[in-house]
Amino acid sequence: MPLPFQHILLTFFLSGVIGFSEVVDQQAWEKKVPKNRDDLAAIQARLQELIPMAQKALVSIEANDGAGSGVIVSPDGLILSAAHVIGQTGVDMEVRLLDGRRAKAVTLGGSEISDAGMLQIKEAGPWPYVELPKHHASKVGDWCFGLGHPGGFDLERGMVVRIGRIIEKQDETMQTDSRLLGGDSGGPLFNFEGKVIAIHSRISKESDQNFHVPIESFQENWDFFQNQDLLTYENIERGGFLGIACEETEHGLVIQSVIPGTAAEKAGFQENDIILKVDDVVIKNREKLTIFISGKDPDDEIKIEYQRQMSVATLKLKLGSRLE
Repeated sequence: MPLPFQHILLTFFLSGVIGFSEVVDQQAWEKKVPKNRDDLAAIQARLQELIPMAQKALVSIEANDGAGSGVIVSPDGLILSAAHVIGQTGVDMEVRLLDGRRAKAVTLGGSEISDAGMLQIKEAGPWPYVELPKHHASKVGDWCFGLGHPGGFDLERGMVVRIGRIIEKQDETMQTDSRLLGGDSGGPLFNFEGKVIAIHSRISKESDQNFHVPIESFQENWDFFQNQDLLTYENIERGGFLGIACEETEHGLVIQSVIPGTAAEKAGFQENDIILKVDDVVIKNREKLTIFISGKDPDDEIKIEYQRQMSVATLKLKLGSRLE
């Protein structure tokens, strides 16, 4: 039996209201572009809401040759910073919280590829800390805000806040227009959920040329960094060499090119092969692959599981040397 016209009209009206409600309920910072002054006011209010908690975990890192920033991410005082701030592992440093309190810390590990670095506060906690997001929680276009101590720690001035958006995110690098200055290096970049999505790395004079270490670089290599291992370009030169260039994609770590005469070519790897595991360790991150391979010696034998089109296979090969 056909529905009365009034019922059809009412159904259409209600569905329209529900659809309109969904649009209205969308947070201003989740929109592609702020629509009006109210959206900008909402973004500002959200930022003011998040700062009190975020700033408690911010630290200034002081060493003999300079200063940087960092952020505490655990109650026992684990700090994320930049590799060029920590310099090397096992070095005693001093960190200062926003209220001026000082604490002794020691540098752990990191990577010169992404510029990720870790420290550990020596004194017992609990320390104020902020949470990390799930993997790949940030994307191009997201709103973000950076904290830091540009120019070094200043108790009267306090921290400096910069707001912006993610411009690009690829492999070990994130680019934003959240302005960075000298002394910000190692400081945190937050999303609008109040979670750390990156660490400040390279600073430019251009307002949109601010580069950060994505939190995924830490998450993928957490144990390596925390065990006081620091991947340097010198380590990479001395270690084993596979001979492939890869790109991180939604499908996995895809081989873009194979260098002639290398272990990879001799083993038969091809463009578009997807690296899955090395010695039964899951590999999703280009930096993690580099860490694993450079940690081996030339002539060491490894086992690689890979996907070619719809088939998965495993092969063994002997690594080469970069000096060849």
